[in-house]
Amino acid sequence: MAPGAPERRHEPWAARTLRAAVARGFAPAPSWSVPVRHLLPDGSVTDTAHRAARALTADLATRGAAPGPALVLVAPTAVGRATAAEQHERLDALFDRVAETTAVHPGVPVVLAVGMQWTAPEDEPRARDRLRSLLDRAAARLPQVAPLGLWLPGPGKPRTLNAAVAVAEALGAAGVGWVDDDVTLDPGALAHLVTAFREGGCRGAVGATKVPHTKEFATSRTLARAKEITATATGYPHGCCILVGTDVVAGGLPGRYLSDDGYICFRLLAPGEPDPLARLRLVPDAICHYYVAGPAGETRRRIRRLLLNHLVDLGDWPLPVARHYFRHVLFAGVWPLTDWDGSRGRRLGLQKAALGWLYLGWFTKVAAELGLRGVLRRPLRRIEWAPYSSVPAPRPTARPRQESP
Repeated sequence: MAPGAPERRHEPWAARTLRAAVARGFAPAPSWSVPVRHLLPDGSVTDTAHRAARALTADLATRGAAPGPALVLVAPTAVGRATAAEQHERLDALFDRVAETTAVHPGVPVVLAVGMQWTAPEDEPRARDRLRSLLDRAAARLPQVAPLGLWLPGPGKPRTLNAAVAVAEALGAAGVGWVDDDVTLDPGALAHLVTAFREGGCRGAVGATKVPHTKEFATSRTLARAKEITATATGYPHGCCILVGTDVVAGGLPGRYLSDDGYICFRLLAPGEPDPLARLRLVPDAICHYYVAGPAGETRRRIRRLLLNHLVDLGDWPLPVARHYFRHVLFAGVWPLTDWDGSRGRRLGLQKAALGWLYLGWFTKVAAELGLRGVLRRPLRRIEWAPYSSVPAPRPTARPRQESP
């Protein structure tokens, strides 16, 4: 909602004033739109999603795909994220998961879109060549899947996602899914995700169950332990491995939203329903491995960006949705601000509340900054990307060390 939207008039004065100030405190460009080149299965290039969709429809027919709505699976990355050898290794692992999916669901037409971003103009030729090599590998490994390359300037993962969504809409696809390049999926994980999505009528969103791993940094170990205790905002599908109905992301992510999973969560959260998360399902058998945090400075910047994303969502969406997310997702168990959580014992309940109050303090500091910007009409124009200096993906055979509470 815009800061002055009529819907806000029905909110209590304090909530309306605070949320409107926070919403005004962030004023980015309205759209993620950038020129996109589409590298088609026959090696030709087009600038429009509709032409790409027509070419993909024809390509799927030649591969003997059954008629009907397709699934568009996206692998977003950037030429500067890793070396060519590293990207080949990561995409090869994803190709294995896609091959399993098509074997389990032979009647589902599948498009695999590899998104390759570049930032500096001199990197554009390298991005194009890298993308072509990855698509060649996809064509060789996945003869039943229609490959598509998305070649565009970055940064911003939503730019790649929006390019893929535009093709999915033109194609009449049932769903769009994506897997980040810094996670690893267990065998069968993607197939389980597609099974759950289809069993749910291709509606809402389904996501992988995340398994954390720690790196050599003390920050990583500390944050992993804190996440284990608090489970803050982990009960819904995250954007590292997710599959959503095309209608959920129709038109793409607006320019205000850097967090893809946050946007999807707030769109699908239904606080008036018996199960507010009914349209946001985690799939237990779809296992996704990831590393927690990194060096301290990079982690601080990452958490600040996360808090800004939370605040933008909490300021924008209708109050019942924002209130439920704040009380029952983001700060669940932070007694007495929200309900007490003693489900795992009194000691862990107290630890969860204490850590939650520390997080709330940081949250409040960033909220005050954003609100002050809104009051002074000096909004933040963009939320800086906060990448880690290295983006390794855990080995699928590795398992995190289990610690007793």
